[in-house]
Amino acid sequence: MNDIRTQPDLGALLRGHRRRAGLTQRHLADLTTVSVRAIGNLEQGKVRSPRLDTIRLLADGLRLGHTQRETLLDAARRRPGTGSHPENEGGGLTPWLVRGPLIGRDTEVAALTDLLGQPGGRLVSIVGIGGVGKSRLAAEGVRRAAADGTRILWQARGEEIPAGELADRAPEERTVLVLDDAELAAGAAQLVALMHAHPQLRILLTASGPCGVPGEQILRLAPLPVPASGAETDLALLAEVPSVQLLCSRIRAGNPLFRLDACDAGVVAELCRRLDGLPRTLEFAGSWALVRSLPELLAEVERSPFGLTAPPMTADTSRDLMVRLRRTLGQLSPAGVSFLAAVARDHLSWSVAEAATIVGTSGADAAVIVFTLLTYGLVRPESPGGDEPRFSVLNHVRHLYAETRREPRRWRATVMHRVGPEDRARKVTVGEPGARTTL
Repeated sequence: MNDIRTQPDLGALLRGHRRRAGLTQRHLADLTTVSVRAIGNLEQGKVRSPRLDTIRLLADGLRLGHTQRETLLDAARRRPGTGSHPENEGGGLTPWLVRGPLIGRDTEVAALTDLLGQPGGRLVSIVGIGGVGKSRLAAEGVRRAAADGTRILWQARGEEIPAGELADRAPEERTVLVLDDAELAAGAAQLVALMHAHPQLRILLTASGPCGVPGEQILRLAPLPVPASGAETDLALLAEVPSVQLLCSRIRAGNPLFRLDACDAGVVAELCRRLDGLPRTLEFAGSWALVRSLPELLAEVERSPFGLTAPPMTADTSRDLMVRLRRTLGQLSPAGVSFLAAVARDHLSWSVAEAATIVGTSGADAAVIVFTLLTYGLVRPESPGGDEPRFSVLNHVRHLYAETRREPRRWRATVMHRVGPEDRARKVTVGEPGARTTL
């Protein structure tokens, strides 16, 4: 938990960095020459005079940026036990430190800023598939809110909601509580209680789907737009596609001389399509371009969109994307699972009416399911070109279903085990509690 206006002590800073990087103390010790015991003592505040060389080693292992690194070193230089926590006037550490422009999200940032500024916008949820950039969008939204004097509390996954810390604040103080990567199956009631107790509190969630609290305002975050078929023939237009802009910016970070040209246009466009325009996967690809050619990267992605692992010395993992996708699919009802499996069998786009025919259900039921799939970010709207909206399944989802179809018995057994015998003889509504499946 971090307040944008305060600078935590060394132990809190180090622990926060490690947790946000997804590392245990053992993992961090393995990345450095610092022992597990030393890391634990630093996080618990037992070391009164830490060696700066030790802090630098830990900063290297955590891959901290310049500002984060200097803030950690400054915390190590301060004498412990003074209780000094100077106000953060904009140069210190925040858990949502913005690093460069947020490419292709101007519309979403404006929408989030508007939602957070509305008098009734007490609870806002950014929802979508893992890797789509929910945390990054939330970071930009609260950065702008903090500029108006609003206090920001940022809570990472797995931490308890800070009811005590909120109770210490003045009732009229404007506060945004960010619950990043939230799982609120049993915590929705607590959110309602917090909003009742703190009239000026606003809550911003990032999650795979809505939490279901009355009054919740939902911002669905779709992947970045990808190049249309044949777009690579026009370099000027291709360079304006947000997914292409992000990929090229990451390539240039490792190779400043890189410029998109006719030779690379086709490969870059196909990489963006195969990676669904998901920012995290595009960042992986751009980073790997430092040591691998673009055709090599495309060949890897053609085998599997999960094939590009995270580059060395980064906190993200490609495996995490697969885990998050499976978790999202696990929130669908059996009807949603069957529908998605049916429309994921090819790469064609489809309308609600066409999907209803494929699956053998009514148009109304199909519309409910498509709405749910869009909310979770498992399908994407295609560019309008006809009388009715058209959609397609993400390549990541198609790949995962293709893998699942190789083990059909296991799939059916898992579905029936999780749903239970009482659901076999009745119609299941999309999103119905208890109607859960997993891959």
